[in-house]
Amino acid sequence: MGTGNTFISIIKRNRKEVEYVEKEFDEECTYYSTSNKQCHLGGYSVVHAEEPSQAFTLDPMVVTAQRMETRDLDTPAAIDVLTEQDIKDSGAKTVFDALSFVTGVTNFSYGPGGLDYGAMDSRVNIRGFERGALILVNGAPINLNSKNSLDGIMADNVERIEVLKGASSVLYGAEAFGGVVNIITKKGGPQKTSASVSAGNIGYRKYSGSYTSEKASFSYSKQFFGAQDRTSPNREDRGYYNDRSKGNKANYAVSLNLSDNLNASFMRSEADSTYGQVTYNLASENANKAATKDYHYKDDKNSFNLSYNNEDYGIKSVLFYNDRDLYGETKDRLNNKYSPNGSNYKAYNIGLDTQKIWKLRNDKDTLLLGALVSKDKYKGTSEGQNTELVADRENYALYAQYSYQVNPKFTTILGVREQVIEDMVKDQKVFLPQIQTLYKVSDNSSWYINVGKAFQMPALSDSMKKVSGQYAPVSGKNLKPQEGWNYETGYKIINQANSWKFALYYMDFKNMFGWEKDNGIDIRVNKGKFKNVGFEAEYAAILSDKFKSTVGFTWSNPKNQETAGSEWTQTYPKFQVNTALKYSIDKWDASLALNWLTKRLENRDGGINPDLINLNAVVNYNVDKNNYFTLNLNNILDRHNVITNGAWEYWDMPFNWSITYNHTF
Repeated sequence: MGTGNTFISIIKRNRKEVEYVEKEFDEECTYYSTSNKQCHLGGYSVVHAEEPSQAFTLDPMVVTAQRMETRDLDTPAAIDVLTEQDIKDSGAKTVFDALSFVTGVTNFSYGPGGLDYGAMDSRVNIRGFERGALILVNGAPINLNSKNSLDGIMADNVERIEVLKGASSVLYGAEAFGGVVNIITKKGGPQKTSASVSAGNIGYRKYSGSYTSEKASFSYSKQFFGAQDRTSPNREDRGYYNDRSKGNKANYAVSLNLSDNLNASFMRSEADSTYGQVTYNLASENANKAATKDYHYKDDKNSFNLSYNNEDYGIKSVLFYNDRDLYGETKDRLNNKYSPNGSNYKAYNIGLDTQKIWKLRNDKDTLLLGALVSKDKYKGTSEGQNTELVADRENYALYAQYSYQVNPKFTTILGVREQVIEDMVKDQKVFLPQIQTLYKVSDNSSWYINVGKAFQMPALSDSMKKVSGQYAPVSGKNLKPQEGWNYETGYKIINQANSWKFALYYMDFKNMFGWEKDNGIDIRVNKGKFKNVGFEAEYAAILSDKFKSTVGFTWSNPKNQETAGSEWTQTYPKFQVNTALKYSIDKWDASLALNWLTKRLENRDGGINPDLINLNAVVNYNVDKNNYFTLNLNNILDRHNVITNGAWEYWDMPFNWSITYNHTF
């Protein structure tokens, strides 16, 4: 690999320290590791990176927590960063699965890898809060109908992911109730064309390709999934179990660098999946076939954002648009004829978010002012009817954050947000405050406090009821936003070769959404409360140029109180352990990743859902700088891992493997 006199990052390690230097280099590498993006020369590990200071650092620059570039150590919040390589090392085939290896994050899925079961969406939950995560792509929100599905995002197109934990509504609005996941995609670089092919068991195949230049990048992938005989246990009270038929998914991604400050990104996902409810307890085979239902879904999603970032003037603006077209149809296995079902809907949102940053008092202080305008729309079709409902909501928000340096060691940050929601049921005005403090104990350690209020609006589809085969808005219900406070304190120690992070938090929310009968019809109402107290600890270490390890631990006690005076019930697992190991030698590198959830919820049979133990392994062989092979082993322990929480028990895939060959032209 000739670097052509470009600046690269040189990392020289011994058993005690890691030294970072920037050096101009024009020699050839003795070998090049595609997965590590590094070569070995003269006792150095040479890492080719656009931002040398970010290579292998445990104190990266993050943009999500403060809506501006800030070192992790200087950020008064709990935040985790997954690099492109971290995603690969986890063995995850999808962004959804990769996030399950983040401390404090638990996924809820009806299909493996985050596959949506029609309108029953998979979702990312942060700190035990249901549907409380806002998903951003390059800073632009992609949540639709208050859901945060990741099924439309191609893992191969992701450069890094920042996970901000804790209520973040002051800077990000209604969906950031439990936290924010910001997915930063690839945006061009040195000219390169690559293609890969993957094959595995259970009918898995994947074909993908990408082209990158300084001005643009294009990516495409097509995945095929085999049938899964069982995705659930027998549901004895209803006499059926679930299965999954063959399916496929295509993803497209385009990024255009229109100028130094302007970027346009577009993503599209086309999913085709079929799920079954297999009846087994009737008198004859034909009766079982007639009662067995197959649900087929075509699910198309589009996401576009146009982002402008001028650091000289402190201006950042993003125009975003997202839509989803879900078409569902149902048949029984005797007549084998499909007809439309009640899952059909179309939804979109469009908006503009603009912010301006001022540096004050000789750059000691920072003032951020921003504004948001957005519109959400939902159109649903009732089962067997041509009747449609069009529902919409408009949002207008002003937000501000002032960072004041009391002295070189102590900084306070005050944030506020005023948001007006014009809603089809009830207009709302919400005022949100937040205060944060950061104390630099030393050059490599800091202590922070983070207290803020958050809110969440109901989904547009939840604000409807079914009347005589048609839909109509809820009337006469004083539906309020869910709202409450997040209290958190944390301590970070970040050295060059290792880091420790600790966070203690308490969440206290009210007006939680629930269901209630209205003339025999289920409607959305405000009911109970939610609270959670938890502790997170994370450790990461670069032990040598060959060995890296991370481990995370979470204890929490998330509970719901359905109505005032009723019992508090657990909502998510109480314990989580994540760990990963990576080892590299010559042309080989291998990694092992574990996600373990225990102390889970009660299931439909009255027992407790078994521990989720997902153990993955990845082995890479780098033939040369243009060719490499990857072996992925997923769910090595071959467990019936329950990927939902509570009564509705759905299973992940059994042990599965795939082999990938990648060639760069």
